[in-house]
Amino acid sequence: MLIGAVKAALSNLSCMKKIIIKNVEYILKNILKNFFVYEEITGKPFVFGKLIDEYVLFYSTLIANNETFFMPFSEFIDLCDTDPSLFNVYKSFVVDELTLQQQTAEANNKKGSKKKKIR
Repeated sequence: MLIGAVKAALSNLSCMKKIIIKNVEYILKNILKNFFVYEEITGKPFVFGKLIDEYVLFYSTLIANNETFFMPFSEFIDLCDTDPSLFNVYKSFVVDELTLQQQTAEANNKKGSKKKKIR
């Protein structure tokens, strides 16, 4: 799964989404730096499956993409607890990103299968 997450991060086809937190607009973008920040915070590579890991990746994504995002993690979690739509926006971003990458991979597979074979 880690390989898939890293491949996803390396994709040049990532989409961008905006999110408003405490009346400030921030960018969500799938870049490799998100995973570097996550590893710096946790000391381990990201793996889907645990809710805490997904929240830490959300937090890492905000840090990686926004130079003006400065918020202690505990405050961030309190905000997410108060306003669950924040995490819903992030989940929607992740699903959109994974869908785009799957469509791109399928299109690339179709292109590859259309090439003529030389005997």
